Amino acid sequence: MECVLAFALMWKDEKYLIQVENHLKRFYGDFILGSEVFEPPFSKYYYEEMGKPLFKKFIATDFLTTHTCLAGIKKHTIFIEDKYRIKGKRTVNIDPILVDIEKVIVATTKYRGNRVKIDENLYMEIELWFHNKKFTPFPWTYIDYSQNSTFFENVRKKLKKMKNRG
Repeated sequence: MECVLAFALMWKDEKYLIQVENHLKRFYGDFILGSEVFEPPFSKYYYEEMGKPLFKKFIATDFLTTHTCLAGIKKHTIFIEDKYRIKGKRTVNIDPILVDIEKVIVATTKYRGNRVKIDENLYMEIELWFHNKKFTPFPWTYIDYSQNSTFFENVRKKLKKMKNRG
């Protein structure tokens, strides 16, 4: 099943975000949609490593891929995070996201009981499910995904147009 590749990007200093975005564009194409920038809820986990305040946004690319590529893409984003580290600390956190007609999937290195292993130390989680003409969260869905469901619905619309064009 074809999916739009999107990313959740979290950063403190915009200059590093711009470098990472340029890197992502070289591999995954143009950004076709972006959410508003927001301060992520429950981001204290990242404060020690990245500092504060932190900012986050979702971006969608024009890159179409499949579910089977998610582990490889996550490994690549870990490589990019490592490339832009300063004194061993990440400057930008990158989570790859797949948006298909029915769901929004995110890749992560953190295990929880509802996540499915896709490779060594890599997991995927369905964050949103398209039901009753909108993306609906699950009990485990991150708040920022729920709050940006309209963004993901717009990505879904773009995907449908891209598929119709062939």
